[in-house]
Amino acid sequence: MMKSVNMQPVQSGTDARLPRRRALLAVAAGAILVPLAGPAIAQGYADRVIRLVSPVSPGTGVDDYVRLLARHLSHKLGQSVVVENKPGANMIVASEFVAKSEPDGYTIYFSGSSAMAANPYLYKRLPYDPDKDFAAVARLTALPMAVVVAAASPYKSVADLAAAARRKPSGLNCASATSGFRVLGAAFSRAANIRNEEIPYKGMSQLVTDLVGGVIDYSVVDLTLASPLIQSGKLRAVAVLNPKRLAMLPDVPALAEAGLLDHVLVDAVSRVSWTGLFVPTGTPAPIVEKLARFSLEFVQSPEAKAFHATRGGLPNPGTGPELARNIRADQQVWKQLIAAAGLQPE
Repeated sequence: MMKSVNMQPVQSGTDARLPRRRALLAVAAGAILVPLAGPAIAQGYADRVIRLVSPVSPGTGVDDYVRLLARHLSHKLGQSVVVENKPGANMIVASEFVAKSEPDGYTIYFSGSSAMAANPYLYKRLPYDPDKDFAAVARLTALPMAVVVAAASPYKSVADLAAAARRKPSGLNCASATSGFRVLGAAFSRAANIRNEEIPYKGMSQLVTDLVGGVIDYSVVDLTLASPLIQSGKLRAVAVLNPKRLAMLPDVPALAEAGLLDHVLVDAVSRVSWTGLFVPTGTPAPIVEKLARFSLEFVQSPEAKAFHATRGGLPNPGTGPELARNIRADQQVWKQLIAAAGLQPE
């Protein structure tokens, strides 16, 4: 008895090519829709509150700048931008929080060279990776820095600080609230031959209170924080960490004038005192581009210019790719600076 055979109809040449044609059409449609998705994503952003994370304490000069930026972004995006301060642990608290946030554009990060370039050489293990966990949006400012003491302090120059340190068995104390300022304070002290004890602070607010009160002998701080206190007579600047004098402090000597032409220190200060905007890696490119455009508009805005004129800091705009290149180069500068300061990773 013969078995029945299940015969399948044979496709014609035309019919056989139909599935392949459908696949090619699907690929072509996808190629068209992917570019079109970019504007759609950007147009739909933002439809809820955005967190702008700040690694510094409320009420500091940098934080005031962050809040101006938040207002500008809120106006441009038509959505509330709320500043969340997460100071502490040399910016590690804020950096880890942002690194672990959803990459959807609703968590953005105002940060600087300390977190992105210095910390990898100050700590053996970090809970975030500056190179892998963040996408650079835009570079915003440069922050000139100064060595400051209380207005009532007997120290009126770098030479005074060095002489006092020689007289005291334990030396002087120098305070810092971030890893970057810790390194700069140590590098300055070593270059000036000032024997000192480093006093770490969680945030700038308490540091400033103790500095003004004379609890702290000296500190390296950015001028957005120090300039109002210098102008009001609460702090005195004894040197600016800059190759030349600053227009806003014409009577304060620069490093070279103080006899501290340390090429590593000068190079570091001139290159790494920046701030920028970041988002978690994986944030859609159209959102990153939109944030970059509005952030760079802010740098040139009347509000930002007024802040720089009265509080210090300098506009230092740059694209996300430019900022990413800065970070890679700055990591090597910080590596040299940390070694020159004699600091070991914790």
